[in-house]
Amino acid sequence: MNKIPHERLVKLIEAGIQAPSADNGQPWKFELLEDGFELWLDQSNMGLFFDVKQVATQISCGALIENVVTLANAFELVTHIRYLNDSSDKFAILTFKHLEDQEKPDLHDANQTIFGRCTDRSLFQFKKKIPSPLMSELTDLVQSDKYCLHTYKSPKDRKTIIQTITATDTIRFIHERIHNDFYKMLRFGKTAEQTRDGLASATLGIESFMIPILQLLRPWKLVKLFNYIGLHHVMAFRGTWLPMKSAPEIVSITHKGEANYVESGRVMQRFWLQANKAGLSVQPLGALPLFLARLHQAQGEGFASEQQENLIALEGTFSGITPEFNKESDQLIMLFRLGYAKKPVTRSHRRIIESFFI
Repeated sequence: MNKIPHERLVKLIEAGIQAPSADNGQPWKFELLEDGFELWLDQSNMGLFFDVKQVATQISCGALIENVVTLANAFELVTHIRYLNDSSDKFAILTFKHLEDQEKPDLHDANQTIFGRCTDRSLFQFKKKIPSPLMSELTDLVQSDKYCLHTYKSPKDRKTIIQTITATDTIRFIHERIHNDFYKMLRFGKTAEQTRDGLASATLGIESFMIPILQLLRPWKLVKLFNYIGLHHVMAFRGTWLPMKSAPEIVSITHKGEANYVESGRVMQRFWLQANKAGLSVQPLGALPLFLARLHQAQGEGFASEQQENLIALEGTFSGITPEFNKESDQLIMLFRLGYAKKPVTRSHRRIIESFFI
């Protein structure tokens, strides 16, 4: 057996858990082997409304694996991945072998790239445009016979995609289960440092005076009452429309035919890592892709009939402005807004590494 030093395996796992996950749930466990590790799913950190059929978890596992492979390459290791399709929570086995006579990648660069990736929910500098060569580079990173990265350039298309995403998030703000999931994962003040998971309020990119308001809005009955006078529209305006308007670029990643969400997570993470490395601020916009996954994979379970009709219409609108996207067969993997931010980003926490080991 090709034994890999324990500290190197731990470092690879530390890189892996820097991957994004739904509401920073970090739904992973690991069991160390002599030449690698087993990746397990942690059911206690899964099952939110956005995680229908484990789509969000699969994407996060793909992102985790992309991080691991990236750092393994820098360690001059080749990664072998075996995915498991049994009924247990054991998801995959990753083993590593030493490469010989290969050009040595930049270990410092790989570490900086992986550990520097983050979500930025703040308002961007709209007037600071992203250079065309950089956008072409990011497009080429995704583009293949299966994947397409589309940018919404014309004023009409840009207006339409912003309206589409804002309308999707309006559904989010009137949905009781999503509201309860959000507050289950939201962490205020020092609680975020103590739990080291979930959505730290400091990472939401909103004004400080809004934090106490968020705390007051925890009871669903109160939110439901305020929604009658338009609270959901106010929340969608500040939480979605305004940040979207501030973004120089809005892009989508789509997949031809039925998607392998683990592979899609790797493609998404590759794009995200490179965008952050190039100095861009990045925010994923997961509501529409994950709502559509629930619509198609679970027949819209959990949505009221009117909400299902709205989502079908929104998917049609998205298809109309996204060339080569066939709403009958293709999958929307993720939407992103890209730009430059004025202030440093507050990053989400990760649990201590020992808490992930089986």
